[in-house]
Amino acid sequence: MSCVTSDTPDLFMPQEQLLLPLQSAPVLTLADLPGQAFAPVLAALDALCRGEVAQLHVWGEPGAGRSLLVNAFVADASQRLSRVVMLPLRQVVFLPAEMLDGLEHCDLVVLDDIEAAAGWPAWEEALFNLYNRLQDSGGRLLVTSAMPPAGLPLQLPDLRSRLARASVYSLPSPSDAVRVELLQATAQRRGWVLEAELQRYLIERGPRPLGRFMALIDRLDQRAQRDKRALSVPLARQLLEETQAR
Repeated sequence: MSCVTSDTPDLFMPQEQLLLPLQSAPVLTLADLPGQAFAPVLAALDALCRGEVAQLHVWGEPGAGRSLLVNAFVADASQRLSRVVMLPLRQVVFLPAEMLDGLEHCDLVVLDDIEAAAGWPAWEEALFNLYNRLQDSGGRLLVTSAMPPAGLPLQLPDLRSRLARASVYSLPSPSDAVRVELLQATAQRRGWVLEAELQRYLIERGPRPLGRFMALIDRLDQRAQRDKRALSVPLARQLLEETQAR
């Protein structure tokens, strides 16, 4: 498989299909993410893009915003580097592992949900070989997971050994403070006048996982525009009730 670039039309998997999770997720930039809580990992990702480090491992418990971070980072990295590819392993592990061939020519490879490869010998071996080829070619690698690297159920000792060399960063739990920071950054970017009562309601009643919380904010914005209504507690309450009724 080749890297995704603007002038590479005949890929084994086209860019639109490969990056499908990015398109279905809420659209955020790295600047929208909670800068205080995410500061260490954001600085590390910037260093990865600039080539100051070659490998990072970012993990976060479900709801901590890992998908939001990965999507925003890949979008940002694609503007800074010419050859970037993201593999959502949970979706592609059913395909032939040969799709990893040639990825060492990328500037950056992102392996999302590395634990999804556990128990797939061909994939574990192919990932091990890709790691070695990236190291030889000078490519950069970001690995993500829902658990610390030491807890990964990978069965190939050599792969575990290689991945253990990465600098590891964990995402903070989705506390109220983190969600407030995300809400305020999003409101500022969208030009909202966010009333204190609405902010308090969203924090107290809205979903705790950051992905679902961001999805609620998106739906709130879309419904307000569609119905030409002001952003308000009654509108937020209506959307939450609709969600719970499904």
